[in-house]
Amino acid sequence: MRELTVEEIVRYAQNIEKESYNFYKEAGKLFSDENLKKTADELAESEMLHLNRLRKLLDEKKLTKADLEHRVSFDTTQYDQLVNTEKIPENASVTDIFNTALMRETKTAEAYRLFVSFTGISTELSDLFEYLYSQEEGHASLIRNRLNQA
Repeated sequence: MRELTVEEIVRYAQNIEKESYNFYKEAGKLFSDENLKKTADELAESEMLHLNRLRKLLDEKKLTKADLEHRVSFDTTQYDQLVNTEKIPENASVTDIFNTALMRETKTAEAYRLFVSFTGISTELSDLFEYLYSQEEGHASLIRNRLNQA
């Protein structure tokens, strides 16, 4: 079990979105097919929108100090299992890249589902985590469709 503040969880979520954005921007550069580039760009743009929503939550002080300092305890198994996307290997195929993306989106959705389950967090934050969960599920579905076309 691990205990974190809500602010730490929001910052962790920001990091997830930033890493995903960087992954899709890098993937887009590696794709020669214009449709694949477009898909990667759309996913990157979506991740940036998620990041901005999380930033806005903190920047506009939409959460009180008590909200941010609220501590939650949870099993860190899911929290620690995000798929590493720091660097795409040079020899990675389109299928390899999309499989990595699918695993990451699935794990990210699971993390947001976990965050939604926390008790004592603000409704605004819970709603945002629910929204992000559904977005990541949508990304996973889009990627599954791409993999089925490959």
